[in-house]
Amino acid sequence: MARVITLGWACLDQRFYLEHFPPTHSRTPVRAFRQAIGGPAAVAAQAVARLGGDALLLSRRGPDGAGESLEAALRAEGVRSRFTLGRETPVSAVLVAPDGERYIFPYRPDLPAEPDWDPEAVLEGVGAVLIDHRWLHAERRLAEAARARGIPVVLDLDHDRPEAWELVPRVSHVVASEELARQLGGVEALLGRIPGWAAVTLGAEGVRHRGGQVPAFRVEVRDSTGAGDVYHGAFALGLAEGMGEEGALRFAAAVAALHVRDGEPPRRAEVEALLG
Repeated sequence: MARVITLGWACLDQRFYLEHFPPTHSRTPVRAFRQAIGGPAAVAAQAVARLGGDALLLSRRGPDGAGESLEAALRAEGVRSRFTLGRETPVSAVLVAPDGERYIFPYRPDLPAEPDWDPEAVLEGVGAVLIDHRWLHAERRLAEAARARGIPVVLDLDHDRPEAWELVPRVSHVVASEELARQLGGVEALLGRIPGWAAVTLGAEGVRHRGGQVPAFRVEVRDSTGAGDVYHGAFALGLAEGMGEEGALRFAAAVAALHVRDGEPPRRAEVEALLG
């Protein structure tokens, strides 16, 4: 079983599935509600576990009911977690429109800058590391230690921030978002700013990397919340399992497609059936 560490943001999502969008009155009917694991690193870890990987989440939370609920939900998914405790647990309200598009309203409390774990101690037996540039000091330390061991480190790059770019030369793989590409002048402009291996996810158009493009699988989109997070987790697992970049990209595309169709990460058998 391939072991993957995901490091970064975790929160508790409150998802509201709306009857219509945008709102036209002071109250908008909700057709469904659920509480879910949220945050790039946490959702990626959930995906890794559902796909049969050994997932370890390194993140931060508060000593409160939301944090306990989040940790219990991760444990139920088979995710091992190690939280550095802060004042409060992050939470998000997520509004999901009828077309599957989501609008996130995150609450981000102050959390500890320093981790309470040793990078060398957590890397034993790890096949890949995924970071999301939301916990800079911890991610810098873990990325450097992992690369020194020859472990692939994947960066989920979705913001044009100094702390994100500081991590780029410390990782082996960058998978960036379409939104960031638009902000920086297009896919080729973004790829040109990244010195190592890089790809850009393009939603229904698949993912482009310097060697070409991997198409997306066509599905009906019901909930796109966390699709990128699931994609990154699957890609990191693919690298840990020795699929190579092209194989890991196709594997991740299938996982993300099933996720947006069903609103949650798929199991391995579903992915293999889609891949044929």
